Amino acid sequence: MGYVNYHPVYLDLKGRTILIVGGGNVALEKLESLLYTQAIITVIAPEAKTEIQEWHSEGRLTWIQRRFEISDVDPAYMVIAATDDPAVNQLVYRTGNELLRLSNSVDDPTNCNFIMSAITRHGPMQVAISSAGSSPALAQRMRNRIAVEILTEDIGNLAEYLGDWRPEVKKTLPSYKLRQAFWEGVIDSTIPDVLRTEGREAADALFEDRLHSAVDASKSTEPKIGKVYLVGAGPGHPGLITIRATQVLAQADVVLYDRLVNPILLKYAKPAAEKVYAGKDRGSPGMPRQIAIHEKLIAFAREGKTVVRLKGGDPFVFGRGGEEALALKEAGIPWEVVSGVTSSIAAPAAANIPVSHRKIAPAFGVFAGQEADDATGDGIPWAAAALMPTAIFLMGVERLPHITSQLIEHGRSPDTPIAAVSNGTLPHQKVVVGTLSDICSKAVGLEPPAAIIVGEVVKIAESLNAVLAEFGG
Repeated sequence: MGYVNYHPVYLDLKGRTILIVGGGNVALEKLESLLYTQAIITVIAPEAKTEIQEWHSEGRLTWIQRRFEISDVDPAYMVIAATDDPAVNQLVYRTGNELLRLSNSVDDPTNCNFIMSAITRHGPMQVAISSAGSSPALAQRMRNRIAVEILTEDIGNLAEYLGDWRPEVKKTLPSYKLRQAFWEGVIDSTIPDVLRTEGREAADALFEDRLHSAVDASKSTEPKIGKVYLVGAGPGHPGLITIRATQVLAQADVVLYDRLVNPILLKYAKPAAEKVYAGKDRGSPGMPRQIAIHEKLIAFAREGKTVVRLKGGDPFVFGRGGEEALALKEAGIPWEVVSGVTSSIAAPAAANIPVSHRKIAPAFGVFAGQEADDATGDGIPWAAAALMPTAIFLMGVERLPHITSQLIEHGRSPDTPIAAVSNGTLPHQKVVVGTLSDICSKAVGLEPPAAIIVGEVVKIAESLNAVLAEFGG
């Protein structure tokens, strides 16, 4: 287990004295965040940047134009050393630390008993990023990404809006558990979008209706029925899950996940969420019968839980999501599909193979490779598959000899290009390219899961890869 010396906290600085020793760029950087608090700020420095002098004139801080003295620390709650003299910074830190003050020497972790985080904020919403002092530049880079991609002005406005309603909700819903469920429901409802697009009055009407419904539901003696989400986890790479899928995972009380789901994605679920493995590996325990999964989904939902059925790829592309939806419908359980990026497109793309291409492949077909089996009754429409400009087979690497022989038998040339992409989108992805006549010998030992792509589009990858190689891609 790795340990860090720093634990993030948010301090109430209202009315507390902060001493900053130094008046240059470093001090200015710290002041730009501290001035948003209601702290009493004193800057001690012989010289000070123009902005610091202006803030002094405006009464936002006090600038004392002299050198640091040890007695300056006495009234301070927090001490920040921000000069360009290491000896002065060390003296400031040592003095503050000995007097049990929060003390920080900028860009010198060894002379700090706390560190400043890289902060981004909108309204009351704040995110502080820290590298525990190891790389402030990386922390700032991550802070900037969050500011652009996540913590937008709309989020700040939503936080202020929810804060205004908080006393009323606390008075109306006395139970913490009820309030927590209510707030999660509001955040996941249309209220945030209505607030952003139509304004506060329209959002208030929806909020009041939702609050009244929550009161009525809390008084009801009927058992609460949960909801099941059939969610696509994407083709393997954790960055290819959809935003909607991560939002649903964050609500889940229970997650039933398959073998092909990247384990990293389970971190999007609440720590307290129950994670149930619903896959079936050779020689290992799992859920061998689809009916057992149906029963689990229904049972959890009847306990009033929010359930996520997390599947690799898309739940409605060879994911048996349709069967699960029908079982839930028959049991009277609310359900919703959250589409995912299907490996039938993502895996070829990861190998630079377009599944369609103007004048070469105006159409493509996707087939369940595990159905290619004479022993159990071949379920592939081979005549249609052979006619497809691009034919894609999922879950078929173990039946590759049968697939190639049937395509040739139904009219496809033995020289037709074919590629097999194993573990597409993942770091250990492997691509084998050949023709229908020789791919089986080339792909010996290729591990599933793999997508098999048949058609002239495979040749396009050779041109694309040559260009990428030329430019160092």
